[in-house]
Amino acid sequence: MKFAPGITLLFLFALLISGCATMSEDECYVADWQAIGYEDGAAGRDLSYLGGRREACAKYGVSLNTKAYRSGRSEGLELFCTELRGFDQGRSGNNYNGVCPADLEGLFLRGYHSGQDIFHAKTAVDALVTTIHDLELEREQTLDNMTEIGALLVDETVSNSERVTFIADIARLKVRHSELGMEIENLQFELVQREAEYQEILARSPYL
Repeated sequence: MKFAPGITLLFLFALLISGCATMSEDECYVADWQAIGYEDGAAGRDLSYLGGRREACAKYGVSLNTKAYRSGRSEGLELFCTELRGFDQGRSGNNYNGVCPADLEGLFLRGYHSGQDIFHAKTAVDALVTTIHDLELEREQTLDNMTEIGALLVDETVSNSERVTFIADIARLKVRHSELGMEIENLQFELVQREAEYQEILARSPYL
């Protein structure tokens, strides 16, 4: 990477910990625009960051060196726009903003789409696990409610009309308890299928 000679280690550290386009007055005054462009390119950030940095520094009367920024960004994109990086981005569920140049985009997208397949398969599995867990909690709560209402039926202070209401409530809760059991059973069957699909996608991935 071809950084300008005057860049400092302190400034490089500031770049690493700053991931947004907002810049302070001090950062604008000491900015190495080629280094900043490289960082944005290596992170796969689109050109909106250029506008954001220009706007931030304009408040302090500092002009952005667009040529140096674009030069650094082009170098950074060479690091970002690789097949393996595309796979990592897709697997992480990150959006691709079309930042890669035409000569690099094909390989990047090949990896990206493969990573997306894994991400979507894993997301489907996780969603089912969460849904099943929530339904199991509801089923447990339904059973607890039935037990509590059942205890009220033998309470001598409860009127006959209240007992009729409680019996109807228990009947309704029994139906819901059964429905939840069937829903959970169906989803567990689907989960087995989704997990098998997920493992199959992992197994055929050339990047793992």
